[in-house]
Amino acid sequence: MRHLGSLSLVFVLALCPSLSFGVARADDELVLDLNPDTLLKHELSYQEYKLQELQRTSLRSRNALIGTSVAAAVGLALVIPAASSQCDSVQINGQDEYECTRAGDVLYRIGSPLVFGGLTGAVVSGIILGVRKGKIRRMNDSFSSSRARAVRWDERSSRFVF
Repeated sequence: MRHLGSLSLVFVLALCPSLSFGVARADDELVLDLNPDTLLKHELSYQEYKLQELQRTSLRSRNALIGTSVAAAVGLALVIPAASSQCDSVQINGQDEYECTRAGDVLYRIGSPLVFGGLTGAVVSGIILGVRKGKIRRMNDSFSSSRARAVRWDERSSRFVF
């Protein structure tokens, strides 16, 4: 039982590094003294919270843009070979039509929705990402009145920045 208590104490210490201990005598049990000053967390202002939320959602939009672009690329990788080698143009009753092999039909049926959905998703998520990045930029500009969007000299990098 004694080992279980010390194991749980190690577990608590690992999870809560801000705890402090008081001095214990040899005949006393271990005294856990919670210092309230070390347990207080930094309170976020509304603007800081909003900025963190916008950064989190812009990361999700960026991931969506990357994912839908990959889906469109995979769809194109399926459709282009199907169109070039699996389908032929034939004339039936004086009209030109495409006739595909079974592999060409499968590649078209799988690749076409990927291309259409991927391109649509990339456009939508790109627009959303641009809007969120603009909101982040405007919010960062409102935090610091000295930062302007015009050309200015940056001392740290020794160059003009926008």
